[in-house]
Amino acid sequence: MLKDLSLEKILNNLTMGIAILDENRNFIYINDLTTEITGYSLSDIKDLDQWFEAAFPDSKKRNEIYTAFKNKLISGEHYNKVSEISTKSGESKFVEFRVNPVNNNYLLVNLMDVSRRVEREKEIKYLSYHDGLTDLYNRRYFEIEMERLNDSRRYPISIIIGDLDKLKTVNDNHGHLLGDEYLKKSADILNNLLRSEDIIARIGGDEFAILLPETDREETSHICRRIIKEFEKYNSANDFPVDFKISLGYAVAEEDNKSLFEIYNQADKNMYKNKGRK
Repeated sequence: MLKDLSLEKILNNLTMGIAILDENRNFIYINDLTTEITGYSLSDIKDLDQWFEAAFPDSKKRNEIYTAFKNKLISGEHYNKVSEISTKSGESKFVEFRVNPVNNNYLLVNLMDVSRRVEREKEIKYLSYHDGLTDLYNRRYFEIEMERLNDSRRYPISIIIGDLDKLKTVNDNHGHLLGDEYLKKSADILNNLLRSEDIIARIGGDEFAILLPETDREETSHICRRIIKEFEKYNSANDFPVDFKISLGYAVAEEDNKSLFEIYNQADKNMYKNKGRK
């Protein structure tokens, strides 16, 4: 019944790529899907070294992956890893490799293109740590970074808390779309003023928080003045119906003898004090 169904036909109709290497690590078989995923056919790639050279043009990355791969084989274990490869056309793809030693020291390689899955996972991770409106980090990420920096050597560490003035008035009298514009413009100002290593987050409806590693009290005070000045400059140059202003408070951890969560609470209290003076 199966006499017309050759092994090659079966392998070429599988939903995963298949490659087989002999004991000398020469490729002896590559199915059509492997060629579709990588761009390489059996005539392009002769042996394992040539494959690594082609798929991982960056020598540092190539050596890391090759070492891990070789160590797995030496210990007789299966190798299972998702790696970003360069295809024959130069396109980058994420491919899941499963390599199994088989009889007589041959290797059976299964591979699947998981680029869509990896990109989706990245997107989900990004959304879980970012505010959808302003594209700043969210409270969850800010708290993770406070935990991380608690155990770092990047002191002094400063925290600034900011609260937009009269955002509720804007939302109630002019609509939430305009309120969103106030929030997005605030995010733009903070992003433009601060360093790439600073953590800026929207932590509530109208509240922002800034985490400043290796920043002392004098520098933090200067940053606060610059932020206030930039808000005032924008406020005077644009036609917002309600003043575009922000109240700020900050606190500084000079050494690691205080939790950054305590510093956060102190900065929050200082912000409300300053807000009450307006």
